[in-house]
Amino acid sequence: MRAYLRHAALAVQETLAYRVAYVVNMVSVVVTYLVVFLIWVAVYTGRESVGSFDWAEMKSYLVISLFMSALVSGSSEYRISRAIRSGNIAVELMRPVDYQKASLAITVGNSLSEGLLVSAACLGFAFAFGLSVIPAGALQWLGFACAVLIAFAMKFLLVYVFGLACFWTQTLMGISWMRKGLTDFFSGALVPLSFFPPWLLSAADWLPFKSVVWVPASAFTGRLAGVELARALGVGFLWAAALWLLGRGIWALAMRRVTVQGG
Repeated sequence: MRAYLRHAALAVQETLAYRVAYVVNMVSVVVTYLVVFLIWVAVYTGRESVGSFDWAEMKSYLVISLFMSALVSGSSEYRISRAIRSGNIAVELMRPVDYQKASLAITVGNSLSEGLLVSAACLGFAFAFGLSVIPAGALQWLGFACAVLIAFAMKFLLVYVFGLACFWTQTLMGISWMRKGLTDFFSGALVPLSFFPPWLLSAADWLPFKSVVWVPASAFTGRLAGVELARALGVGFLWAAALWLLGRGIWALAMRRVTVQGG
C-alpha cells in the first residue's frame, strides 16, 4: 500500500511541477463547458423549462457535469500511451507493483491536484449563475458522494482500457477521440439522457458511460433517489468490476505481445 501512496504523491508533485500544462489543460476543459453552458442559456431564453428540466435544475446539472467530466483528465490516457509507444513500459514492468493499481494511484494523485482548479471553476459557475437546486439532506449528499466515487472509478477504467489499445495501434489519437466521444455523448455530459428518444435512452441505461455524469448529476439534483439511485449505483459498480477484470485481461494479452516482440 505504501508504494501506491508514493505513486499518488509523486503524481501530485508532477502535476504541480508542470504548472503551465496543468493550467492550460484545465482552462481548455472549463472553456469547453462554458460554451456548452452558454448554448443551454440560449436554449432556455424565453422558456421556463425544456422537457422535464426547469432552468434551476439544469444549471445545477451543468455545473456537476463540468466537475465530473474534468475529475479524471486525459493526462492518464496519454501517460499510458507515451509509456507504450516510447518503450518505457519496460521500466514499469520492472517495478515491484501492479501496473493497473499503480495507474489508479497516479490517477488519484492527478485528480487531487487538478480537482482544486476544477472545484474553483465550478464554484465560479455557481456564484455567477446561482445554484438553487442542491442536495436537500445528508442522505442525498451520501448518495451523491457514492455516485462520485463510482464515476471516478468508471472514468479511470474507461481511460485505462482504451489506453491499453496502444499495444496494437500506432497512435492513441483516434482511440482517444472515440472514447471521449462515446463518454461525452452517452454519459449525458452534452445532453441529459432524459432528452434521448426512448430506444436510445434504453441503450444508454445499460452502458457504463452514464455513471460518469448522468448518475452523479441526477443524484445531486434529486432526480435520482431511493430505489432508482440504488439501482443506478449497483449497475455502475458491476460495470466497474467488469472493466477492472477486462483491464486485467487486456494487460495479460499485451504482456504476451511484449514477450514476442522482445524475444
